[in-house]
Order: sequence, then C-alpha cells, then structure tokens
Amino acid sequence: MKKVIIILVGFLLLQAPVHAQKWSVQTNLLDWLSLGTANLEAGMSLSQHFSLMAGARYNPWEFTTESPASVIRNQQTTGYVGLRYWTWYVNSGFWMGLKGQYMNSFSNTGIWRAALKEGKNGWGGGLSMGYTFMLHKHLNLEAGLGVWAVHFQEYGFYSSPAKTFVRQEGPAFFIYPDMISLSLVYVF
Repeated sequence: MKKVIIILVGFLLLQAPVHAQKWSVQTNLLDWLSLGTANLEAGMSLSQHFSLMAGARYNPWEFTTESPASVIRNQQTTGYVGLRYWTWYVNSGFWMGLKGQYMNSFSNTGIWRAALKEGKNGWGGGLSMGYTFMLHKHLNLEAGLGVWAVHFQEYGFYSSPAKTFVRQEGPAFFIYPDMISLSLVYVF
C-alpha cells in the first residue's frame, strides 16, 4: 500500500505546473579595479519581486612599492547569501537587498598611508540598494551601494605593515561601506 501511495504522490507532483526560473551571474567591475579582487555572484528569481543571491570575493595579491617597508594590498576571502526585493520586476529597475556575510580574513593597507588593518572570522549582515539597467535581453548593468555591520573575532590595526606600533588588537565591531558596485549581469 505504501508503494502505491508513493507512486501516486510522485505522479501528482510531476503533473504540477513547472515555471522557468530566471538565473543570473554577475561580476562587479569596481571590485576588479580594487587591486584585482575577483568576485562572482549568482542569483535566482523566486517570484516577480524577489530573488536569492549568493556570492564571493577573493583577493590574494600584494604589491610592493619602491620603499621595501611599504606594501599595498586589499586581500580578502568573503562569502555571502541574501535576498533582494525588486520594485518592478526581478533583474530590472530598483532593488533593495538584505544579506548575511562571512569574511574569513582580510588584510589591507592604504595607498597613501602605511597603516595595516587585518581581521579574521568576521560575521555580519548587510543592507544594499541599487538600480539595474536592461541593456539587452540577456545583459544588464547594475549600480549599487551597501553597508554591513560586522563583528570580527580577531582584529588588528597597526601603524605599518611591519606591525611596529599597535593601535588596536582584539575583537571589534564595525559598520562600514561594503559594496560600491558597477556590475555586468548575464541573465539566463
């Protein structure tokens, strides 16, 4: 009897209408200009007004200057998942986003100053908003801004890359800009 019920339920599920999902893949051009930060985000529409997104950013690069003590870097390993609300239709027009983000590690120095900031195990949530321009049936241009609140279990702020003077060490909480984007989006 159980087999008959399972077969009947399976048959009924196969008869349910199936709707095509709109998938998207995008990359932020401004992240690439930020010392070569590789980034990719995938999205899936849930309805006319909501979509899911998941993405990552990675930058292992370090650039030395004429001064051996001066190093320029924006290293990071970051992953996030989130939800977007689209006022008109998914993948077009204004949107607002909410995301959870994990930053495994980051290490950056300023271009004009030698201060070093490092962090590990950062968890937080972010808010963002933007506008997506439809350029073609499958190609969009997206502009957005976002902030996130994050708690780092390990954080350090030093006067130089050599860590000669400690300005701050230990756990830390921040709210700061996380996303300034100008992205190319491919919609399937």
